[in-house]
Amino acid sequence: MSTPALVTERLDLEPLRVEHAAEMVDVLSDPSLYVVTGGEPPTVAQLEARYARQVLGRSDDGQETWHNWVARERAGGSAVGFLQATVTASASAVVAELAWVVGTPWQGHGYASEAAAALVTAMTEAGAVEVIAHIAPGHTASERVAARIGLRPTDVVHDGETRWSSLG
Repeated sequence: MSTPALVTERLDLEPLRVEHAAEMVDVLSDPSLYVVTGGEPPTVAQLEARYARQVLGRSDDGQETWHNWVARERAGGSAVGFLQATVTASASAVVAELAWVVGTPWQGHGYASEAAAALVTAMTEAGAVEVIAHIAPGHTASERVAARIGLRPTDVVHDGETRWSSLG
């Protein structure tokens, strides 16, 4: 499955390109975005290198396919964040792991929930039998997004983050 362009009520989800780095560095520039998850705002060069790997669309071993989008407000055209879906397929199931980040100025408008819901639909239509997200405990905004898109917390913890699953 190639990464499709997706459309929601207010957003256009564009398949990631390396050229998005210059624009996304501003979206991701607020240090408060990294308080819970760690890290720091990336430079343009760091984003270009990351995006160059991500647009390849799969891991070196071929076990994962990667789908990445830039979320853009349709009214005005500003990039507001990004979304990712990492898809793994085994003999028994296809699982899509989602991640989302919305820049600070655009938080609180429901963009993450709207965009993540579109990803759930796209991944399910592409054959995923389970959709998951890993969320740091206490990251209330991401927990709310996960709940809104039908994910529920599980007892599984990976690298300090709780696994949320569509299978509950």
